[in-house]
Amino acid sequence: MPNVVPLHASDPRRLGRYRLTGRVAGMPAGGPVYLGQTPEGSEVSITVEEGDWARDSAARDRFTAEANAASRVAPFCAARILGAGFEGGHAFLVREYVAGPSLLEIVTGDGPWEGAELEALAIGTATGLAAIHQAGLVHGDFGPEYVVLGPGGPRVIEFGITPPYGAATPSADMRAWAHTMLFTAVGGPADPGDPEDLNVLSEPLRSLVIQCTSADPGDQPSARSAVIELLGDDDPPAGVFGEGARRARLAAVQPPPAEDERPERQPGRARRRAAGIWWVTGVAVCILAIVAAIRFAQSQSGQPSTPKPSPSAQASASTAQGSTAPTPLVTVPATLAGTWAGQISQTSQSGTFSATVTVTLAAGAPGGTVHYMGPFNCTDALSLVSDSFGVLTLNQAVVKGPCQRGVVTLSPPAAGSSGLAFSFKGKGAPAATGTLQKS
Repeated sequence: MPNVVPLHASDPRRLGRYRLTGRVAGMPAGGPVYLGQTPEGSEVSITVEEGDWARDSAARDRFTAEANAASRVAPFCAARILGAGFEGGHAFLVREYVAGPSLLEIVTGDGPWEGAELEALAIGTATGLAAIHQAGLVHGDFGPEYVVLGPGGPRVIEFGITPPYGAATPSADMRAWAHTMLFTAVGGPADPGDPEDLNVLSEPLRSLVIQCTSADPGDQPSARSAVIELLGDDDPPAGVFGEGARRARLAAVQPPPAEDERPERQPGRARRRAAGIWWVTGVAVCILAIVAAIRFAQSQSGQPSTPKPSPSAQASASTAQGSTAPTPLVTVPATLAGTWAGQISQTSQSGTFSATVTVTLAAGAPGGTVHYMGPFNCTDALSLVSDSFGVLTLNQAVVKGPCQRGVVTLSPPAAGSSGLAFSFKGKGAPAATGTLQKS
């Protein structure tokens, strides 16, 4: 988010159970936005809603219900809503705090984006809007000031908690998304009707921008279909949102170093490159993951040919050549370490059956193991491919037994539930889903 400044003398020091530690400056929200801290020490963003409507009990109930609905937005490239409350006649929303500069700040200070960075940004922001729309909500005011670029990639922030009303619609969000992508590619205000501005975009982003700004509603794509078009795959192993979040990491920006570690000031776009140069290693890791997925698919289909990597992948790989291979960056987080067990169900033409699944993960390890017990017994190795905002994607390779090779996804549970959501997807095998609890 933009810079955090000290609290004003008139600002509260607490809101509900949250201690306020500063103001988030430069936010376009109607009311003040504070940086807060939970009793557990986690940082959150707290937006105070304007108006005296919070004194009306019916309005308070509606606000609480809509905030609860908004908390169900999938945590892919969108800052999650963590809660809501009332204090001194005012309503406030508690959101996930995302550290980093806004896209508006980056483009205004450093100029236009291009190539793989722009593509990753487009994927990430469209994924964030798709997650919001899937929950039945809209952003309502999307623009470069509502995109924060942090170490995990772009995140859409400050989206509305109300369903589509009036001019606030998913189509309006996508029209604003198109203008934002063109703004980023040109380096300032641009006209989607100007061929010269449009020509800075490569396909398929150029066609999507044209479609999103079309006057004919029938031509305008949904956010999810835009993500699929940009990914070039309508059925990725990790799911559309999971793959979108993974690909978006190429647009990550590293927080600036401390004052005593800061190098001499660099002009223009070079400054952003210096701040974000760390992601080259991440690109190489992503390329290795893609190659592994391709080889897995070929082993299932029997096709030996190796597809030619994209120009951006070739460029990133060549940039990374010559450096010593680093320790793998994708490892099991400590919060998910341990043994997880539960029932899963799998439906095939012969009927539905259940099995007991046990997943064992070790903190800092590049994977783990999975054991199935039921109509069949087998033990498989799990290799971690990605960790996208708490969603682990792991390749399953058979070690012993009649299991199928495939992809296992472990996701945070829905609001109000506990454990991990488990899913398996493999070629030639029915999908399996269930919930695992830590044992």
